[in-house]
Amino acid sequence: MKQVRSVRFGYVSETLQRKLGVQVGERLLRKVGRYPGTKQLATVKQEAALIRAACLEMHEPTLAAQMGIGYRDAPTLSSYIAARSKTLRAAVENAAKFYSLADPTTRFELREIAEGEALEVVSLDAGLQANERFQEFLVIGMLARIQSITRQDTRPTRVVFKHAVLGDVRAYERIAGCPVQFGGGFNGLRFAQGVPDVPLGEHDPDLVGHLTRLAEAQLREVDVDDGRLWDRVERMLVQALPERFLTADEVAEQLGITRRTLTRRLGAEGGSYRDLCNGLRYRLAKAHLRDGRSVTETTFLLAYKDQASFSTAFKGWSGAAPSAFVAALDAS
Repeated sequence: MKQVRSVRFGYVSETLQRKLGVQVGERLLRKVGRYPGTKQLATVKQEAALIRAACLEMHEPTLAAQMGIGYRDAPTLSSYIAARSKTLRAAVENAAKFYSLADPTTRFELREIAEGEALEVVSLDAGLQANERFQEFLVIGMLARIQSITRQDTRPTRVVFKHAVLGDVRAYERIAGCPVQFGGGFNGLRFAQGVPDVPLGEHDPDLVGHLTRLAEAQLREVDVDDGRLWDRVERMLVQALPERFLTADEVAEQLGITRRTLTRRLGAEGGSYRDLCNGLRYRLAKAHLRDGRSVTETTFLLAYKDQASFSTAFKGWSGAAPSAFVAALDAS
């Protein structure tokens, strides 16, 4: 996926410098490639990397959620439309329609589930999907935005994360103000039936109509999909974890193409299906180990049949056993 400008990076970097101090904050910024005098705009991937680095620096996995709950004012066209919509449901639907104008790496949707509705937040980049701290920032940030535009303490029945908890669930629940479930089927929020229909006090139909016309014109001009099959396959693989790691045949079937076509198209984009899988698993393995996951847990999260298989693969990628990689992290 092409590099995408982050609309939240300023908030994240300023918040971290307040929490950690300017010196530590600047060191973390340099770690993700943001040096003094850098002219290029920060990307979403740098934002996600900075959030993860800060959590590791503080040895505090809930730091991302803490930053998320403070992110209430998003200066984007989709946010302005959402804030002036008639109901929370309309706000979510409008924001979802135009959110790609600000951040094409993320999509979300409101759907019916048993005993209510779910607002699912999905990262379209495999690396962002695998960054658990970034997912916590996005979801809790969505909760904060909802509370901001409803002008009340609107709470879901549950905050849901697909990944396993790292730390104390109760700490996350204190931040969210409601139950938090880890190991759920998606990343997002669950609401009781009817909650999304709460009216918004700042409804302005004329302004919504005007901004919507502007946003629709921008959508017609912007190509938000870079068309890379490689990225799409990576997303499919991450979404299937930790239950299983999809084979090439399974991926081809889900895409509605033959395995031969899959192989040819991936080859045209720079590599084989095996290259894609090895590269993805290696990046995810390093991310999990850096986040403090054990070798045993990382083996499970990447759908290896046993720890020996994972260790052999990791040594083939890096030249060192995963235990040595962890020891080097601890020593640094």
